[in-house]
Amino acid sequence: LAKLKDSLVIVGVIGRSNCPQANKMCAFDMEPDICTTPEDGQIQCYYKPGTNTLLLHFLTTQDEAVMTELLLQQTSVQFDNFYEQMRCRFVRSMLLALHACHILVYVETSPTFDASLVTLFELLKFVREQQVQEFLPQLLGENMLGGRGRLCTPRMLFLFENYPPEEELTREAISAYEFSTEDCIYDLLRQHNIVTDNPRSSLLALPNNKQYVFFNAFEQLRPDQLMNAIEQLQQTMLKPDAKEEEEDLDILDLAPFEGFVKPYGMDYEAQENEEELYREQHNMWPFLQRHVQDALDGYFDEGSFKELVQPTTQTQLLCYEDWHKCMASLHQLLLANVNVEGYSSSNVEYQCYLNNLEKSLNYERKFWSQLSELGLKKGISSYKHAAPAIYGSATHQQLLAEASLVLEDEGRGPYAEAALAKLSEVCAKYWQDGRQQCEQLSLRGNPCTQPKEQPHDKHCSGVVHISSCNCGRTQGRREDPFTLRQANYEYYEHMASMCNLCVKVKKFQFPVFAPSSNDYRAAAFEAAFPRLLQSKCRDEATAATAEEVQEQLQSAQEAAQHEQEQEEQLAAEQAKQHSLNNYCSQPLSATYGSDLNMSIAGFGDSLREAEVEDSTEISSQLCSSLGTQLSTHSLSSQSNSTGSELVLQLKHDNSNATNTAIANAAVNDVCLSATPTSHEEQQQQQPLLTNELVSTTEYLPGLVHMCSGCELLPLFPSWSLACVGPSSIYSHNTGLQEHFQSGFLSGANFLLPWDVHVRLVQPHKPPPQAQLHPQQLQKKAQRYRKQGDRLALKIFVGFEYECSRGHRFMMCSPDRVLRGGADIERDTCIKVVNNNMPLYFPCPCRGQSTFLAQLMRIHVVTPKAPVNIILDPKVLVGKYTFTLGCNILPRLSQSAYWILRLPNVYQGDDELIAPPQKLEPDEMMLGGCLLACMFGIAETDVADGNEVGQLAGLPFTRL
Repeated sequence: LAKLKDSLVIVGVIGRSNCPQANKMCAFDMEPDICTTPEDGQIQCYYKPGTNTLLLHFLTTQDEAVMTELLLQQTSVQFDNFYEQMRCRFVRSMLLALHACHILVYVETSPTFDASLVTLFELLKFVREQQVQEFLPQLLGENMLGGRGRLCTPRMLFLFENYPPEEELTREAISAYEFSTEDCIYDLLRQHNIVTDNPRSSLLALPNNKQYVFFNAFEQLRPDQLMNAIEQLQQTMLKPDAKEEEEDLDILDLAPFEGFVKPYGMDYEAQENEEELYREQHNMWPFLQRHVQDALDGYFDEGSFKELVQPTTQTQLLCYEDWHKCMASLHQLLLANVNVEGYSSSNVEYQCYLNNLEKSLNYERKFWSQLSELGLKKGISSYKHAAPAIYGSATHQQLLAEASLVLEDEGRGPYAEAALAKLSEVCAKYWQDGRQQCEQLSLRGNPCTQPKEQPHDKHCSGVVHISSCNCGRTQGRREDPFTLRQANYEYYEHMASMCNLCVKVKKFQFPVFAPSSNDYRAAAFEAAFPRLLQSKCRDEATAATAEEVQEQLQSAQEAAQHEQEQEEQLAAEQAKQHSLNNYCSQPLSATYGSDLNMSIAGFGDSLREAEVEDSTEISSQLCSSLGTQLSTHSLSSQSNSTGSELVLQLKHDNSNATNTAIANAAVNDVCLSATPTSHEEQQQQQPLLTNELVSTTEYLPGLVHMCSGCELLPLFPSWSLACVGPSSIYSHNTGLQEHFQSGFLSGANFLLPWDVHVRLVQPHKPPPQAQLHPQQLQKKAQRYRKQGDRLALKIFVGFEYECSRGHRFMMCSPDRVLRGGADIERDTCIKVVNNNMPLYFPCPCRGQSTFLAQLMRIHVVTPKAPVNIILDPKVLVGKYTFTLGCNILPRLSQSAYWILRLPNVYQGDDELIAPPQKLEPDEMMLGGCLLACMFGIAETDVADGNEVGQLAGLPFTRL
């Protein structure tokens, strides 16, 4: 070739192959060396001496062997990225072939035309017109290739290595199939402007008067050598021997004339010769040479374009030396520099070609990107259209999910994920731009609906509950509370100003925090060791007073021991029971002495079955000083037992305050008595219990519970205890009327009667007559004589539940709602008094969803007797046991209607205890419970009368 001075026609062979060596030259009877390894970008040159044709075999990513090798080199394959890279490499090789060759032969392994090749031609046309024509003439120079950048508009030929098996192998059938394929290709290329009438704008050239599609119908390009050897072996084995041939000759001699047994005449032989001649001439090399000859004769562009051919657009035929220089420059510019890392050029267009060719060819990415942008716009529009003025995170997430669905309906492909992230970012920014809801959670778990950016003094969730006031007479709308003060104090203070009854009732004043300076704060609790800190405070408070209290009560204990008339066994049993009772001065046992068979059960055992062990230990520490005194009275009061009733022994009263204990009528008949306590002893004990350990700089952040320190008080009372009137306002026949207690469900507005019989025993030494007015003594004696020496106590008790819709009802057992007077049986009150009552219970009101009602009030109608009912409720919620927080327990005056309102929200030291969302019938106690036996009894102080009083160290009995 170096010595050849003749002009050459350059033929490029490019396309598909599926053989291991990626050989597409079989149709030209040419093959590469066996040791050759196919690689992407490799170019093999073939030249047949005596011809003016130079064949260039381009190895590209369209070859199966090259594609497989590149695929094996990948560590992780993403189909889109890998396919784009392979296509970009093929476009670069095809660009080189279009500029360095006169004729391009595209080899196709399938018998049909691949329409995706049209897309590749469109990409080639775009790259050549937008990029290559901008830099290639400048970089090559005007002297090389005439300043056009390519030898000519290359003529495109198509070689199909396989012919459809269902088509006939005749000359007419093959020609017809080739012509139909040409028409199809021509229409596609003309439709997409790949082939035009102007050679400058046309990417390729197709001849109008010559065939440019060739189907290999007869030649086996890649024969299977093993199968050929097997066929030859079969032919050899089936060849007839000589004897059979001689017999055949004898048979032919019998013919009447020569040629008698010939099946066909001369016409068939002529037709058979024409078919064999067509088979011999129907191969690729003569087909190619007809187009090569057109280029050599100068008729290469004639018939390809309708417009007149200008001299500058004519085909250039170069010798090998000149062509090699052009080929080297083109290869360096279009292929080699791309693989040089960090290569830079002063030509802007060429640098853009090197850097952005792959991006410009990725039309799929542009398509997916446009779809994602369209879906993003629709998603943002959908979000903004449905978004309210102010909304929270839940609404934001719901709107974002709906907008994402709108985006996914339009957006597809690799950019969909990025579009979703962009949508989330844009929507979040839109939400946070003055539309974000405060979302401060209320104590019931509802978010605040106020704008977050705008300052607001009070949170508001928009949820409204119906709730009653302290006395239960007036119902009002309450906003969802966000603080403990709003839930347990402020609402009820607001309702008290609107209720005519609340302003008149007598209220018990619960101890609250009183700061000594403005610099006060909430107490900080160590979460890991709460009991250690609290027990340390209590030990310091009680250690100094324990010995003093014992000494003061020593004499009283010795003076009362001679009055014990019971047997030692009975005294030991009662002393053991007293050791299990908390805050109790009298050991109790159960009895049934009433007409309705309603008993007052013992407090100690049932309480400790419901309480946790830790709460028991702490409660006994809290009342160590008081318990010492009460224990002394208890041990001295274990005599005076009679038959089948409670015995109350009246005592001397030097301080105008009668101290007594009324024991419970239980299964075992017990008679109890109490020992007098002087007024001086009470005055010495009260400061130790109330004022000595109260902090004035730190307050209790939550509610008072069994584990909280006795020196800490809350800022406000979460409980309410009020006397709403005399006992006569309640009628057991009609129940609670609407004008007095509104909102009760029908049949659930009755209190439960609770009866007990007590026998009175006069004191050994009557009190001095001078201390009492003779008229008072006469009335008191008449009252006792009128009933003999027996006293019947009738107490009405009701455990009221209230739901958020304002429905109120009483319970007749821990698992049953009161349904009317028929549900009140002899032992009904025992079920609610002596059992733990659930803090939450499903409301029987009908609705789309079941509302949980909460235990909110305890109704108590005290008896017409010289006794006071003592209240000491304990609510067990989670790990806390909440109490009233009073070292001096409240006592209810006689013949009065009292209502104890429980907290609406329970909060411990470091956590809010939220109500359960739903309770199963067998898990009612999981939400919390009111512990059993919350009532106690003490004799009424004459000086107190019907006024609200406090149990100031006085002996009393737990019911």
